[in-house]
Amino acid sequence: MNYFIVTGSSKGLGEATAKLLLKENHHLICIARSENKDLELVAKESGAEFTFLQEDLSKHERVTGIVQYLLSKIEKDGQAEGVYLINNAGMVDPIKPAGKADENSMTKAVHLNLLTPMLMTNEFIRLTEEWDCKKMIVNISSGAANRPIHGWNTYCTTKAGLDMFTKSVGLEQSQAPHPTTILSFSPGVMDTAMQGVIRSSDKENFLNVDTFKNYYDEGQLRNPATVAEKMLELILSRRVENGRIYDIKEFI
Repeated sequence: MNYFIVTGSSKGLGEATAKLLLKENHHLICIARSENKDLELVAKESGAEFTFLQEDLSKHERVTGIVQYLLSKIEKDGQAEGVYLINNAGMVDPIKPAGKADENSMTKAVHLNLLTPMLMTNEFIRLTEEWDCKKMIVNISSGAANRPIHGWNTYCTTKAGLDMFTKSVGLEQSQAPHPTTILSFSPGVMDTAMQGVIRSSDKENFLNVDTFKNYYDEGQLRNPATVAEKMLELILSRRVENGRIYDIKEFI
């Protein structure tokens, strides 16, 4: 049995990834703020095992306990061939220049985009240190990790931090007796609800808003299902370099 934990699974890339993972011999564990009835229906039809946890992962104080609970269940089953954690949950807000964003929205973004995947990774590795099976963590990155974007100072910073965390942990795990493979995957611009948030931004707060409107108008946004397919092909079928940052452009 292969176990997949996917955060932010109710929409966008998370939903597309979850749907592709609903297969026999897979146990899919979805964590999101809201339910997705489509996933439940697909799970019943596919014969896959499906678990849903309704959680707000920006509340970082709950994260360690969630990982402990899930991994204890997996350990008790005693059937794990592979265990995968896909840290997909994230938010682009606040889209505002420094000096205009409010403290609460900045704090929530840092917790969800950076602190939560760090804590989940830390606890995952601690609890599975002696597990002799395939173990992999996938952190969803962004092109914003590599370049500054007006109004995205919080998002850019959290994604850059997550990439460096991935590189550092990959270096550490390369020396472990039963290593966990960790990577970052940058999906590029996709047709998701997050893009809708971006397009609705005021130009005063986000100077490049017209560029993102053009992406949508000109059909340049990738289908999340296509991106999810390429990402899963990478982590399930290819040899992965520990700590590497992968980009969707390498595979399409």
